[in-house]
Parts: sequence; structure tokens; C-alpha cells
Amino acid sequence: MTPQEAREWLAKLQKSQEGKFKLEDAAFKQQLDFVSDTSRLKALFCTRRAAKSYTGGLYLISEALKYPGCNCLFIGLTRQTAHGIIWKDILRELDRKYQLNIRFNETLLTATLPNGSVIWVTGADTDEQEMNKLLGKKYKLVVIDEASMFSVNMHQLVYGVLKPATADQRGTICLLGTASNLTRGLFYDVTTKKEPGWSLHVWTAFDNPHVATQWREELDDIQSNRPAFKETALFKQWYLNEWVIDEDALVYKFSRTRNVLHTQLLQFDTPYHYVLGIDLGHSPDPSAFVVACYNDASPFLFVTHAEKHLNMDVTAVAEKIKQLDKTYNFDVRIIDGSMKMAIAEMNGRHGCNVIPADKQGKEHWINLLNSDLIQSRVFFLNDTEDLKKEMESLVWETDNGTIKIPRKEHPSLPNHNCDAFLYLWRYTHAYLHTKPILPVKIDMTKQEQWEPAHLKKLEEQVKDQQNPYRLDSNINFDDDLFDFEKDDYL
Repeated sequence: MTPQEAREWLAKLQKSQEGKFKLEDAAFKQQLDFVSDTSRLKALFCTRRAAKSYTGGLYLISEALKYPGCNCLFIGLTRQTAHGIIWKDILRELDRKYQLNIRFNETLLTATLPNGSVIWVTGADTDEQEMNKLLGKKYKLVVIDEASMFSVNMHQLVYGVLKPATADQRGTICLLGTASNLTRGLFYDVTTKKEPGWSLHVWTAFDNPHVATQWREELDDIQSNRPAFKETALFKQWYLNEWVIDEDALVYKFSRTRNVLHTQLLQFDTPYHYVLGIDLGHSPDPSAFVVACYNDASPFLFVTHAEKHLNMDVTAVAEKIKQLDKTYNFDVRIIDGSMKMAIAEMNGRHGCNVIPADKQGKEHWINLLNSDLIQSRVFFLNDTEDLKKEMESLVWETDNGTIKIPRKEHPSLPNHNCDAFLYLWRYTHAYLHTKPILPVKIDMTKQEQWEPAHLKKLEEQVKDQQNPYRLDSNINFDDDLFDFEKDDYL
């Protein structure tokens, strides 16, 4: 077969396949609008059962048929979850329904169409190594599913890895997802319109004609039998597509209602003890500095200052410590203990006198700190806004709404100020405060108050009269005074 004959044969094959698969017949209106959108960066934000993953499958098939020999890519959280979402119920179903004659490779997770186009299925949320495996190929279409749940740096994945790989063929990148606990990151910014350059499409399960009736019945059942469920974060995320955080998933039980002090520090006769917490980083993780204080006359801890900076070397960190020390005159300075060489240089060369934090049992110490937060024993002043925002958004890793055990902070969310605060909290002593014992005031008009003391005084007078030479029972003797077997040396 000559090259010309091969091209003609592929053209006929493509035409015959396109005749079987018509996007207009396979997609409902919102799906068709999304696929037809010519923007190169697109996002789909919808409730559960709104057919977002099926929309991704239709898009992949449509592009693979339209552009012979192209590469299309479907990315899930992991290779296994991606396979479970797209493989059997979407790609294989579309292949069977429209007789596309796709060859499925279960080992490589590739779906190869007769026109030479290949749909690759993979995961990219394990670590950066998995993400970097996507380098080196050219893609016409990339679909990223469950985009709200990724823990890797999505900016790096989309802009650093995938966008250059779509440049040759002017390809498209799509983010698909539902609201979750992770109110930070690229997908959150795109869906809240904080990230420019993206075309956003939004719909609900009511727009999906295949499940609209069942969805209404499901909501009616919840209203009738489980109305309290409507107040949960999970309901608001999955059924209403609202960005809310499940309080049970929050790492720190911080509340602006009970833990924020809108005035200046409370005034006491005794001075405050100031403590500095430092979490070391460089880039992309910053170094964080948090200042708190307590007073011997108060049971409360006051967090007065928080800041963080990128690209700080050891000298810059040391200078920042000294600068803050001039303002607060710290009793103690606690630092992230993982970088022993940096600590040694700060103490030996810069004279910072920092103490490495004990990082063992972090979850245990977080639980104890949460007890103080819930009891309103910790207050945050105005100059701590970045720390407060971290505490409001930092959640434990979850799997389909359930916190993973052992509990770990979600790696895609910042926690640097939180760590610095946890370090210093362990070295403050506000919890040792006890209320001063006040003298009891006796009301001489009430017999039940003055009579016991009066009777005791009379008893002492009688004893003195009966035995005028008795010893005072209140005298404290040295325990060794009458120990005649003990040798005393001058």
C-alpha cells in the first residue's frame, strides 16, 4: 500500500467511525457546550452524578476520532482510581455502544483507536516522580478528573508539565471536579474565578437527563428521612457544590468566634513571657515565624505576631530572629529541629540561642492544643491573619470523605505558620497558672460563719488553762532534732 493509499484508507475509516459516533447524539446540552468550547484551558465544576467523568470520556473519544494519530490523556488521583473511573463504565461502554473497535491494553492502560489515536490512562497524585512521567509526549487533550482532591502542586502539573506538552498541537487541558475540603489550590482558584485564563462550566445533576428524576428522589429522601444531613459539609459539597470545610476534618479547632482578641494585650501587674516559634523552609516552602506570650497572672496564651518568607538562608533567618528579639525579648526560641546543621550555625556563628523542637508525637500534641483552642485558652491578635487562615483551611487527608488513618495533614495545604505555632505552644506555661488563694472574709452577723472559729479559740484557751506548759502544736521541728542515733557533725 502506497502512502497515498494509506491516507485514503485512514480517511475512509475515520469517516465510517465518525458516522457511528456523533457527539450531538451522545451528549446533553451542557456536555456539548463544554466539549465545543474552543478555549484551551477549561474547567467543569458540578455536583455528584452530573456526569462529569462521562463528559471527559466523550471528549476524549471525540478528539481521538477527530485527530488521527493524536495522543489524549486521562489523569486520575492514582493509576488505580483512574482505571476504575474511566476504563470499564465509560471507554469500554462507548466502544461497545458505537462499535469503535478500540484495542484496550490492560497493562499499559492504553486505548488505541483504529486511526492510530491513543487514549492514555494514568494517575499523578502519588508524588512528583509520577507527575514527571508525563513529560516527553505531545497531547491533543488532557482531562484531569477529581481536580479538587489532588495533593501535588497543581500549578506545576498544569503549567509546568502539561501545558508545554500541548503546545505543538494547540491542545486543551480540562479540570473536572466537585467541591471538597481543600479550599486552596488551582482548581479552587479557577472555580472561584481567582485564576484568570480559564473557561468555567457549571451544572448540577438536574441538568443530566439520565439521572434528574433519581436525583430529585434522592434529595426528597434526605429531606424526609435524614434532614440533619443537609447541615453537613458533605451534603453541601456533593449535592450543592459549595466550597465548605468539614469541621471534623480540620486539623486545628480554631474559631474566630472564640479564639480572636480584637483588642490589645490584657494588662497585668506582672510582665509577659514571650516565646518565638520558627519553622524552617526555603523554596517552595517558606520559613515561618510566630510570636506568642503568656503571663503568670493569667491562664491564657496570646498569639501576637506571625509572618513567613521564601528563599531565606541561614543568615537571613538568624537576622530575622535577632530583629524580632529586639522587639519582644524572648524567654525562649524554638525552631524546627530537622535541620541540625542550620541550628548549629545559628547558635555557634550567629548566637541565636535557639532550641530544637521535639517533633515526636505530632498528632498527640495537636489534640492537646485543640483542647486549649476549644476551651478559649488561646487568643490570636490582629497581626496573625496568615496563621489564622492556615488554621481555617488545613485539613487531614481524606478518602471519599473519610479521614485516613493514621491521620496526616493534607500535603497540598500550607502548614508552616501552624507548625511554628505548635512548636512554641509546647514551651509556654500558661497552663500552669492557678488562681490565687484569697483570704476568707467572715461575716460577723452570720453565726454559721463566726461560730466555728470562736469555738476553736475557746478550746485552745481551755487547754492552756489545764496545761500551761504544753507545747504549741503549730511549731515545726526539724525532723532530725530528736533522732539520737544520727551522728551530727559541725
